[in-house]
Amino acid sequence: MDYSLVSDYYFLNASLPPIRLGEPLEMSFQEFAKLMNINLNRPDLNRVDVIRRFYDIQNTRYLWMGQPLDPYGSLNPSELEDSLVTGIGIPDYLYAFLEKYEEKKERLEHFSQVMSQYFEKEIPRAQGILRKMLEFERSLRLVFTALRAKRINRDFLKEFQYEDPDDDLVAQIIAQKDSATYEPPSRYENMKGLFENYADSPTELYQALAEFRFSGVEELLGVDMFSVERTLGYMVQLIIAEKWLKLDKQKGKEILESIVREKS
Repeated sequence: MDYSLVSDYYFLNASLPPIRLGEPLEMSFQEFAKLMNINLNRPDLNRVDVIRRFYDIQNTRYLWMGQPLDPYGSLNPSELEDSLVTGIGIPDYLYAFLEKYEEKKERLEHFSQVMSQYFEKEIPRAQGILRKMLEFERSLRLVFTALRAKRINRDFLKEFQYEDPDDDLVAQIIAQKDSATYEPPSRYENMKGLFENYADSPTELYQALAEFRFSGVEELLGVDMFSVERTLGYMVQLIIAEKWLKLDKQKGKEILESIVREKS
C-alpha cells in the first residue's frame, strides 16, 4: 500500500454534511475549499490542485468567449488573465498552446488539444482515487463526444484528432467511425440510453449525466471514510451537486455543447 495516499482526516471528513443531487447544500464549495486549505497537508493539497487545474483550463476558454468563469479553479479571473500573459501558475503545455495559437479564434478552434494534454499529463502521475476519477472523467467525455458526433454526423477523425489513436477507448471509438451508431464499452453503455432519451432536452441530459458522474465517483471510493481519498471524492461530488443547483435550461445546453466543442 502507498501510505502517502491514506492521510487520516477523521475530523474533517466526519464533519462533512451529506450531498444529495437536486437538494440544497449545507456547505458550499468555497467553504469546503477553506476547510481543505486548513486541514490537508501539502501533498494532498497538490492532489486538490490537480482537480482545480481542470477548471482553470476550462476557464481559459470561458474567458476567451466572454462567459462567466467557474468558481472551482484555483485562479480568480484577474489571476487567470495574468497567468495567461506571464505563464506563471498555469501548466507548461497551456502556455505552449498560447504561444502556438496567438489569435482567439485559433485558440477556441483547437482548444481540445489542451484538454487532451491535461488528461495525458495528469493521469500517469496521479495515484489512487485521483487517477481513477481522472480516467473516469476522460472516458465519460470521450464517450459523450462520440455519441453526440454520431448523432449530428460529425467526422470522428476530426473530433478526436488530438487523442492518442493507440489508446484503447479512442481506438474503440475510431473503429466505429463508419458505423450507423456508436456502441460504447460496457461500463458506459447506459450513457447511450441516457443520450437517446434526453438528446433533445439539454437540461435533462445534463442532469442525467450528472447523476451518472456522481454515482460513478461513489463507486470509485474505498471503504475508508477518513482518508484523503474520501475527501477528494467529496470535493468532486460537491462540485457536481453545486453545478446542478445552478443549472438552468440555457446553461445546460451551453455545458453540453462545450464538451463537444472541446473535442472538435
